[in-house]
Amino acid sequence: MYLPLAYIDPSSILTVTGGLTAVLAGLLAGCAFLWGFIRRLGGFGRRHWGKIAGVICAIVLIGALVALAVHRGESMAPSAINGRVVLLGFDGLSPELIEPLLADGKLPNFQRLKERGCYARLATTNPSQSPVAWSTFATGRNPGKHGICDFITRKPGSYLPDLSLASLEHGRSRPVRQTKAFWDYGAEAHVPMVILSCPVTFPPEPINGRMLAGMGVPDLLGTQGTFAFYTTEKEAVTNDTGGEVFVVEPADLLQLDLLGPYKAGLTGKAERMKLPFQVRISSDRTVATVSIQGQEFGLAVGEWSGWVNIEFRIGPFRRMRGLTRFHLTELQPHLKLYVSPISLDPREPWFPISYPKDYSAQLAAELGVFSTRGMPFDTWALNEGRIGDDAFLAHAEDLLEQQTRLLLHELKRCDKGVLYGYFEYPDVIQHMYWRFIDERHPLYDPNAPAKLKSAISDCYRRMDQVLGQVLDELRDGDTLMVLSDHGFTSFRRAVHLNSWLFRRGLLSLRGPDAQEGLPLFESVDWSGTRAYALGFTGIYLNLKGREPQGIVNPGLEADALKRAIADSLKSLEDPVEHQPVFSNVWLREEVFKGDQVERAPDIVVGTNKGWRVSWQTALGAAPKALIEDNRKRWSGDHMVDPGLVPGILFCNRKITAVEPTMYDIAPTVLRLMGFSDERLQAEDLDGRPLFR
Repeated sequence: MYLPLAYIDPSSILTVTGGLTAVLAGLLAGCAFLWGFIRRLGGFGRRHWGKIAGVICAIVLIGALVALAVHRGESMAPSAINGRVVLLGFDGLSPELIEPLLADGKLPNFQRLKERGCYARLATTNPSQSPVAWSTFATGRNPGKHGICDFITRKPGSYLPDLSLASLEHGRSRPVRQTKAFWDYGAEAHVPMVILSCPVTFPPEPINGRMLAGMGVPDLLGTQGTFAFYTTEKEAVTNDTGGEVFVVEPADLLQLDLLGPYKAGLTGKAERMKLPFQVRISSDRTVATVSIQGQEFGLAVGEWSGWVNIEFRIGPFRRMRGLTRFHLTELQPHLKLYVSPISLDPREPWFPISYPKDYSAQLAAELGVFSTRGMPFDTWALNEGRIGDDAFLAHAEDLLEQQTRLLLHELKRCDKGVLYGYFEYPDVIQHMYWRFIDERHPLYDPNAPAKLKSAISDCYRRMDQVLGQVLDELRDGDTLMVLSDHGFTSFRRAVHLNSWLFRRGLLSLRGPDAQEGLPLFESVDWSGTRAYALGFTGIYLNLKGREPQGIVNPGLEADALKRAIADSLKSLEDPVEHQPVFSNVWLREEVFKGDQVERAPDIVVGTNKGWRVSWQTALGAAPKALIEDNRKRWSGDHMVDPGLVPGILFCNRKITAVEPTMYDIAPTVLRLMGFSDERLQAEDLDGRPLFR
């Protein structure tokens, strides 16, 4: 049973007040116009001005009252929500791990929620990537409609990779999702919304409530997370790309520069802004003291600083404010100082990161400053050995505390409507620590510290604790859904798709002796290339009329080539493991439907458990090897055949749908808002409500 609720958002009061002010201003302007008109009419005006003015004033007043009545009527329209709808996105929780932990009684709050309502495996999207899946969660539509088909896609009009999470043009952010999310329907249904850190919400959208943007929010440099690393070890420079490494000469007092974003210099050439800082090493080489912009703090080896305020001045009256943290990795035999990617300062963000615009500043005032980067975990710093496991786990725990504090803060003051909170923590912990639970992984260490062996199970218990805090805040009539966008598996072997295409004669490299292709397709001869791989699950044809130097004819030739590539990939076997690499390969039209299909790759690959498309493939490289061991700490993944990595769904109500999917969550929320079956059908959704 649904109880009709009335709700007036505080902004409605401002709207009404502003409307009445505008009416009053219009009335005064009308009177001024009337006075001039009367003067021109002369004697007629002098005899009848009172009656004329009275009629006009009456019309204006009646119009204002009608407009106010209509506005109040719209604001007071009922919604169908009985209590609050609370959605928790626990990224990456896997049925294969959570079900045994439940059976062993190690997740009491998940068990309590299951007994109160239900638990089911939740089918993910194809491809099973976080920005794709969470966009489908928000819209109820497949990637062919919302336009997010991979973390990395091709930039229109070129072969260069483009990030699907965000679009920055001339210093301005532009929306990347191409269709409505359930919160866009919130104003229509008069339901207040609070959306916290949902992926692919940068820039934040105007909604009936509050939104803090999530995955996609850049750092102060405009990237998705570029760190700085200072060291006296000359061998530290590598081809890794997660950050900027600066080799410095050994000294007890180091004068260093923190590089900021580019700005146009006096000559018009873009130059990096620099922020000087000092590092003083103690005589016993146990402490490094950092001095930067009037702030000074000491760091022992293995210690993190608190938040450090950063400010780059780009003009007499303009400044870019950010936040960063310093970590001292080592002092002997070499200095190793890590500076995390610079977050936008929530008190004064350079790019818009919240709606209303001052919402992030309000949160900072109420809860303290916080990381605003869409992907705040320093995975690449750990991947490239710039920080160690202890430092990474400590930082990750701080970020989890931050997100939990934010969620509970909003939950306590949310009286009606829909509240969504996102947690990337379980996804990241599984990415980095699967190597300690898979005995077949190249980096498995049977003698690893217990803390690392239990990192993933500890993570699941931490999420159970977060859930317990939310359950304690629930009220009668609230609906709670806890879901993950996909599951997880091991990433033991990396597959170089462009190398496979090269060996098949489908991708051509420059020069008769070329055996290896550089990133960004720098070595590719497009005049002899019929197909190329880009992103984590896609292959594109070098199509005439679409690609800049396309050679494949659309139609029959392209269709035959796609089928031939797909069939050949299905039969590819790993020469070391003697197992099929791919569980499934699909043609574009078998996966994507909608008006954004042109954004999608022509072929989508789904690897078996244990294999994943390589990092090199994602950026257009073609290494000499075809398949090789994954020796990075990033050892777990989900970008495989989606059928192998379903997510999870818990709810405090029984669901009636069989085999729920990510497509079903948005229609379910819309149903709770009061949208009819006819309206849901008219919206061209790909899912259906989970409740009757």
